[in-house]
Amino acid sequence: MARLRAWATSYWTWIAAGALMLVAFLLAAWSSDSVFDRLPHTEDEVTFLFQAKTLTEGHLIAPGPEHPEFFRMSFVINRDGHWFGKYPPGYPLVLAFGVLVGQPWLVNASAAAFAIGLLVVIGRRFYDARTGLVAGLLLALSPFFILQSGSLLSHVVALCWALILLLLFDVARARDFPLASIGAGAALGMLLLTRPLTAVGIALPFAVVALSDLLRHRPMLGRYLLMALGGLPFAISLLVYNDLTTGSPFRSAYELWWSYDRIGFGPEYGINGHSLGDAIRNTRSNLDDLSSVFLGWPWRWSLMPAVVAVAVGAWRLRRDRFTRQTSADLLLAGLVVLLIAAHMLYWTPGKMYGPRYYFEITGALALLSARGLVWGWEAVRWGSARLGARWRNLRFAAPAVLLVLVAYNLTTTLPEQAERYRGWNGVHRDDLEALEAHDLENALVFVPRPNWQAYAPLFLENSTTLDGDVIYAVDRDEDNAILMRDFPGRDYYRYRDGILTPLSPP
Repeated sequence: MARLRAWATSYWTWIAAGALMLVAFLLAAWSSDSVFDRLPHTEDEVTFLFQAKTLTEGHLIAPGPEHPEFFRMSFVINRDGHWFGKYPPGYPLVLAFGVLVGQPWLVNASAAAFAIGLLVVIGRRFYDARTGLVAGLLLALSPFFILQSGSLLSHVVALCWALILLLLFDVARARDFPLASIGAGAALGMLLLTRPLTAVGIALPFAVVALSDLLRHRPMLGRYLLMALGGLPFAISLLVYNDLTTGSPFRSAYELWWSYDRIGFGPEYGINGHSLGDAIRNTRSNLDDLSSVFLGWPWRWSLMPAVVAVAVGAWRLRRDRFTRQTSADLLLAGLVVLLIAAHMLYWTPGKMYGPRYYFEITGALALLSARGLVWGWEAVRWGSARLGARWRNLRFAAPAVLLVLVAYNLTTTLPEQAERYRGWNGVHRDDLEALEAHDLENALVFVPRPNWQAYAPLFLENSTTLDGDVIYAVDRDEDNAILMRDFPGRDYYRYRDGILTPLSPP
């Protein structure tokens, strides 16, 4: 009978987890369509799509156009006959799968669902099924999570790599399972190829745990060597990619676009230098936003459950109750603190659809928040039982308060955040739809570029090898004849103010 009850509990846990994954996917799809119009609204997203398209067209780096001034786009670099984005290739490699099927938004929407499933599995493994499901629910309904999942930024995929690392690292520590060790290293390697500074911040608490194991002479050296082996090819790949793009394995393409775009402190870092005071101000600003948009609760309560969990965990440690669960609390808290600390080295707060540099800790925050809420619920139940029958209904107070807070998020914070980012940066598809209505073939179209936002939707319609049926180039007036000679035998047009005008060949 006990085994039957355990099976039934497990069965309903996975049914609930599947439902949460579906909710996450649908909310991401809504965000992508309703908020972002399935378009990139930042230079970062445009560049990621360009890099993904390059990969789908069979190139790691695209051949550079002979006259790159006609195809100028922020963060897309033309150097020594090569055309590439400034970002490492990890996320574009994943995004390429969405580009191949003509639906790039599917990548982050699917990653969002996968992240929720991973979170439930990790919560169940570290604590219990209830904690895992509460964590999944909190994150799935987070305005921060929903908006990032609807965007084309790299953070949701990076969160998946961080959660895979967290799960496989724990599996590898628990038993001698070589595939888990190699998989953990590979997950960290893909995170490094996706967001290098984030990977450093995420890796630090795991390095502390590994060092502690080895100092206590636990038989773990072989497992950690396998993790290192799993991550090594990805680290080498990043160095090779840097060498191909910048000419140095240890120089990022970030510096090719802005020479000051580096990590560290001093006058040469950042637009106006970067100091510890700047880092503290950026951190305060990001934490302030995180306390609002993480769970979307009023009065900046979003981080309170996680703070409660850390406080209770610290109290238990003082009472020498060092259990597997308190070890998990420490690891999750370490992930939060050290990722935040790592990003203090970077000169910009980098806010896009929320404090995005902190996005990869939302899984850890959701687990800690669930932990705090479960403890709060248990405390209220215990108190109501001690107070007697008259106070028995008090045990429903905690779930009722949670429902009110979730309702506030869904009716107030989420709609406000969604409205804030509709039409963000002035990017829209009006010109693209107007030009597509002409059903052009074998054409070269010159379009105005008052800014990158106006050109971005059309720029991304180009093949990265510029051999597509229609090519959209920047209108440079009398210089347009130069590009026409590069693409002979086409029909030529100028598009301005919604009007398409044929041009005579040179």
